[in-house]
Amino acid sequence: MEAAKLLDPPPGRVLVLAPHPDDETCGLGGTLRRHRNNGDPVTVLFITDGRNGDPEFRFGEDLVEIRKREALAAAEVLGGLETAFLGFPDNLEASEQDLIMVAGRIEECVERVRPELVYVPWVEDAHGDHRNTRLALDRIAAPSQPFRVLEYELWAPLPADFVVDIGDVVEQKREAIACYPSQTAYTDYAHHILGLNAHRAAFLPKGGGRYAEGFREGRLGEFR
Repeated sequence: MEAAKLLDPPPGRVLVLAPHPDDETCGLGGTLRRHRNNGDPVTVLFITDGRNGDPEFRFGEDLVEIRKREALAAAEVLGGLETAFLGFPDNLEASEQDLIMVAGRIEECVERVRPELVYVPWVEDAHGDHRNTRLALDRIAAPSQPFRVLEYELWAPLPADFVVDIGDVVEQKREAIACYPSQTAYTDYAHHILGLNAHRAAFLPKGGGRYAEGFREGRLGEFR
């Protein structure tokens, strides 16, 4: 496997598939902020509502609304991202019929946004909802406008083809992570995720930043 290459965020319309509210920030918040700094329109499609993300019931019965408000706050910090919410429950076993049903909703968003680039978790990430989001993407019909697929990492480091230097926007990523107190109450995402980003910076050219996000080049239909 070759060392990951430096990648500038490709210009154009961007669609992010986020299995849960917070995945867009933790996985590629720095890259999304760079897209917005460059003037690229970015839409985040949240697949689930994260209703099972409070195992000790610390936040009461309104967790779905809480996580939606957190997502909207993070979207503003990351430069004003457009958001859409499908509202499916999280942490459930998904059948092939489920994947096809979710794929239909993703397809509707693709046809509306007409992205030139789609970010999605990589298929071997260590969370079932993350894997299923990647599998659902592969079950959409052939889009009317082809797009590039880049896979991002969350719970398991991927074999990175590219790294994006986020050194100049890492503080915005840290601030966006802090927009998710319902989740950081359980896991110190700033420590863990930015630690991974610090490791990815080892692949930056000499003189580059101290933080980077890693991506794998994907292909639509790869896991159909």
